[in-house]
This record gives sequence, C-alpha cells and structure tokens, in this order.
Amino acid sequence: MTEMETILGEIQKALDAGLYYLAVASALSLPDVCSALESPTGMTSGNQYKAWYDTWLASRYPNLTADDIYSLRCGVVHQGRFGHPKMQYSRVLFTIPNANRNVYHNNILNDALNLDAPRFCQDIVESVSAWYESKKNDPNVTQNLPRLLRLHPNGLPPYMVGMPLIA
Repeated sequence: MTEMETILGEIQKALDAGLYYLAVASALSLPDVCSALESPTGMTSGNQYKAWYDTWLASRYPNLTADDIYSLRCGVVHQGRFGHPKMQYSRVLFTIPNANRNVYHNNILNDALNLDAPRFCQDIVESVSAWYESKKNDPNVTQNLPRLLRLHPNGLPPYMVGMPLIA
C-alpha cells in the first residue's frame, strides 16, 4: 500500500466510524499535501492549494471557488470552524448520515453552502487518487514522497525500533 493510499484509507475509516469532523479536516488538508509533493521545494502555499483545487476538484463544485475552499480549509484546520470571513457564504453546513437517509449536497441555502460530509470527503479522495495516478512518476513527487508521513509498523531505525509509529 502506498503512503497516499494509507492516508486516503484513514479518511475512509474516519467516515465509517462516524468521525466526520476528523474526515473533513483531513480531506481539506489533502490539496496541501499534493501541491507540496508536486513542488520543487516540497512546500506549498495558498496559491498552490487553490491551483490544485482548480485543476483536480473544482469541476465537481460549481458553487465553491478556489478562494472559498482555501478559506474553508483555513477555518476548519486552523480555527476549528466551518466557514471563514473570506468566504462568499456566511456558513458551511456539512450534513452527515441520518436516520431518514436524506442526502443534501452542494446546495445554497439562503447565505449558506450545504455539503454532504461523506460525499465531499469521497470527492476529495477520488480527486487525490486521480492526481496521484497522474503524478506518481513526476520527479518532484518521487523526490518529496519519502518525506510524507507514513506508518512504520516496526519503528524507524535508528530512532525507535520494535514498535509501530507514524513518522
């Protein structure tokens, strides 16, 4: 299993476990991961995040601009809130599975954007999978991939051995 498949699988496990905030926050960080892997420096920026979104995900979200999703990412990851003052919407409403099995996704309700959390995460995961398939042999990606966080089931010599860790 590749490093990227491990990350994407953990987002799916979070969704399966009903850990929607964790899944959404992790999914929103993936364009950063991808754009950093693609970068000659191994680092990313807001503009690179937005460019990745425009190329790989924007066609699925006509109501969500690159500025909106970057602001959403900043709000969720850095302030722990859905929404950000720089977004065109006053709020983002993530629906989660419910007893009635109603799914509401990619709707504008008054001044709020409604997204279905599982569908949103799955769309990002699918976009990242397509990106990785396209870019896995890119020289920057192959150079930066060894630095990607990964599970080391038996430790990471010479630092810690004999126990699983993420490094």
